[in-house]
This record gives sequence, C-alpha cells and structure tokens, in this order.
Amino acid sequence: MTTTPIPPATPVPPSTPATDDFARTTRKLRFTALGGFGALLVLFVLTVVLVLGDAVDGDGAAGGFTEAAFWTFRVAVVAGLVALVTPRDRMATRPRRALVVAQYGLGAVGVALQLMD
Repeated sequence: MTTTPIPPATPVPPSTPATDDFARTTRKLRFTALGGFGALLVLFVLTVVLVLGDAVDGDGAAGGFTEAAFWTFRVAVVAGLVALVTPRDRMATRPRRALVVAQYGLGAVGVALQLMD
C-alpha cells in the first residue's frame, strides 16, 4: 500500500497591527496642521480678550508674560507652516508630527502665559 505524503502546512503570516489613528499619512497630518491654525486663531482671540480685560481691570500696562504670550503664537505659526509645507521626502512623519503637537501646545501655553500676567 502506498501512502501519499502530507504536504507541510503553510505558515500563516502574522496579522498586521492596526494603523495609528493620529495622522499616519502625510495628508492627514497636513489637515491636522491646517486645523491647528484655526485653533491658534481661537486661542489668539482669547488671549487678546484677556489682554484687554487686564488693561481695563488691572494696572493698564502689559507685563513680560503678555509679550511672551504673543511670541509663543508667532513660534506656533512657524511650526505649523513648516509642518504644512515641507515636502514629504524632506521630513519624516515623526518630526512633522512633533511640529504639529508643538503648534497646538504653544497655543495653549500662550493663553496660560497671559493668564499669569
């Protein structure tokens, strides 16, 4: 009696991990950076309202924290622009993601600096 050999089992490839939801592709990351400009606008208007409220209710003079708050918005805009316009082959996703996080973070820091004034 002849037996037929059993073919070896084909290995099952490992399952691919789920993709990261936070801006894996360049397009999503650029839309996130573009949305950061809207968030910066809202936070900037809030900072201006706080400055005007401090001018009316406070001593009437802007302190050093007010100037620092406005500088953080300038740096946040630059970080957002670099993340938005840098070509895909010039910068990897991780540094670009760090710039977008810095854009949002600096906007929040600007408001916090004005609140300390």
